[in-house]
Amino acid sequence: TWKLSDDESVSLIGFAQKGYWNNSVRLTPDAAYGPGTRLDDDADNQGTWQMLRANVAWNNRFSETQKWELKAGVQDAKNHIENRTRPVDDPVDALLDSRDRSLTQSGKYSHILGEEHTVTVGWDFEFRKRDEIRNTLVGGEEQLPGLNGENFGARIRRQAFFIQDEWEINPQWSTYFGLRHERIVTTSRGVDTDVRNSSSVLSPLWHLTYKLDPKGRDMIRASLTRSYKAPELTQMLGRYTLNSKFQTPDGSNEEISPDRVGNPSLKPELATGLDIAYEKYLTGGSLFSVGVFHRNISQLIRTVVTLDPPSALVPFPRYVSRPMNFSSATTSGIEMELKGRAGELFPSLFDAKLPLNLRSSVSVYRSRVKAVDGPDNRLDQQQPWTANLGFDYRFSSVPVT
Repeated sequence: TWKLSDDESVSLIGFAQKGYWNNSVRLTPDAAYGPGTRLDDDADNQGTWQMLRANVAWNNRFSETQKWELKAGVQDAKNHIENRTRPVDDPVDALLDSRDRSLTQSGKYSHILGEEHTVTVGWDFEFRKRDEIRNTLVGGEEQLPGLNGENFGARIRRQAFFIQDEWEINPQWSTYFGLRHERIVTTSRGVDTDVRNSSSVLSPLWHLTYKLDPKGRDMIRASLTRSYKAPELTQMLGRYTLNSKFQTPDGSNEEISPDRVGNPSLKPELATGLDIAYEKYLTGGSLFSVGVFHRNISQLIRTVVTLDPPSALVPFPRYVSRPMNFSSATTSGIEMELKGRAGELFPSLFDAKLPLNLRSSVSVYRSRVKAVDGPDNRLDQQQPWTANLGFDYRFSSVPVT
């Protein structure tokens, strides 16, 4: 960090990482299996990865009422994987090389108007791309001759502009209104694939804060938002990958062992949410908070398994897993947090001077996907509940022997 003046500073963060890994899998059957049952094959795997990242930020306060913030970042990640499986018949050798790159740039300008309003205008730009090359040989022969060695790629370009007004209504009430326009363009290319999608949304934003006591810190917060979530680049790659238990295309597979393929036509998810939270601060700085939220999600992305008919690439009907804009959904939850000095939170159990801090949280989540029959038709990978409990103890000195 460089402090150029009392009002201007520049900061730079750099990160570099490189890793190597390998593992081997050996299967020893120790039970009688039914006819037709397929077990995992022995396998040897190894690979390398590297990550390079840099971020820069510039802050400048031109006057007591004007401030600029500019940020930029770049990231480059490479991954190389070698896999060799050893089925009873022909060994399978697979090589995968992928590269992910991203550029981000954002900025905002804030201007204080009078004693009650702060107007902010800004933007967020993001560009992400992924390129992937895979080679798979079965018994020395190309697994899918039309795909081996071909470069598949996906791109996401996102641009957003926003304006908001923070308004101090009085010592107890404050709010800010905002308007955000966001546009996402996705492209995917590969063998016989060149798909481009674009979508945009104009979102009003509203946040409201009420202090229970003008001189205190206890408050109630509420907000109404709309947000975009772009698909992952790996979900958009149109490469067809056979299941590891059915490595040749000259036969069918099982529904629980589907092939995989991306979906270049994926569209972003759009969520509209309402959040309400209560925060109470104790005199010593301890905090208790409880919040509830509800969100409506459209164009929900979820992985779906279907039985695909024969094609020029795979001449047999096969079960295939692919991400799709599957349905709409709703999700709700309640989140509670309690943290602070043990002596303040539980004065009857701990001495007030004890240097012990406690932290805990409990959250409960519920969701419903419209196109899935219940019960338990919740969002994929959503936890029904979480709970955390921890503590920090500060020693006055560390014993030395």
